Amino acid sequence: MRVLVRADASVQIGMGHRVRCQALVSAFEKQGWQCQFVVQRQCEAFANEADQIIDHESVFFTMAEQADLVILDHYAYQAQDIIELFQHQPNLLVLDDMNDRGAFPAKWLLNPLQEDYSTQIQWPLIGSHYALLRDEFRHAVKSPLADKLLITMGGTDPLGLTLPILARLMAAGFVSKNLVVLMGENAKQAEQVAQFCAHHEIAFHQGLREVSAVMREAKLAISAAGSTLYELACLGVPAIFAQIADNQTRSLEQHLPLNWCRSIRFDHLSEDQRNTRLNRLVALSLEAWDNVDWLEQASLTAQHLVDGQGAERVVAEVMRHY
Repeated sequence: MRVLVRADASVQIGMGHRVRCQALVSAFEKQGWQCQFVVQRQCEAFANEADQIIDHESVFFTMAEQADLVILDHYAYQAQDIIELFQHQPNLLVLDDMNDRGAFPAKWLLNPLQEDYSTQIQWPLIGSHYALLRDEFRHAVKSPLADKLLITMGGTDPLGLTLPILARLMAAGFVSKNLVVLMGENAKQAEQVAQFCAHHEIAFHQGLREVSAVMREAKLAISAAGSTLYELACLGVPAIFAQIADNQTRSLEQHLPLNWCRSIRFDHLSEDQRNTRLNRLVALSLEAWDNVDWLEQASLTAQHLVDGQGAERVVAEVMRHY
């Protein structure tokens, strides 16, 4: 059985789509399915060697007809585009976050948030138990001695927030030995961040294939609010989220009332506005760091949301209704 996965990654798009689709691919491959990513040429720098590079979406539509299943995780596809794709391949699984593209048909739709969709979706897969995490999170457990403040701004850190956050933490007197920085291979300002960390003796990791070992040592995280949100929840790491993209709005709207995280929005701001909010972000983080009661309760709440087995559940549902 052949699966085509339509997802792109770039500095602007981020790595979240690619990462969660890769988790799904791994689960399908365990069941003997053959999977391949289809990537736009403008995102080729973030593709793998085995990916199919295309110049026009019409090529993908033709490829979809020859596949047994298509997985679509792409915000550029609006309702009319998905309708057209569905005509080429009705065995279609759409990944969604915002539920803002209008009504469209699909055999399966996956959203780890609680959302209502039209009856054109045959099998909606809704809720955090379908959150797509890599295998490394299935059995990962937060360390009982966790004492780190983890800084991780997603795979690319498109707004370059890591360095100013670190600078403000150090200026506020935060102890460097309790800091750890995790950056993606293609993250913005990575070289400058690495130099800053070396100078201040801060633990720094970039491009790790498995990140759970670093995350499990975190008492608190300052993080982007993409797919990392579910990784931190799975490990029970309370978080102060920096919203850096529109598509993170809905997840934060649903997770903030659960009181395991806080957030400050940074997208669509001027540089001066970002500086002001960075100060607020660091102040909020320092306050949370010392709030033992909140940290304990937030950790327990988060762990009950995600168990790391979402990808296996999705594959089981697809195979059950295929």
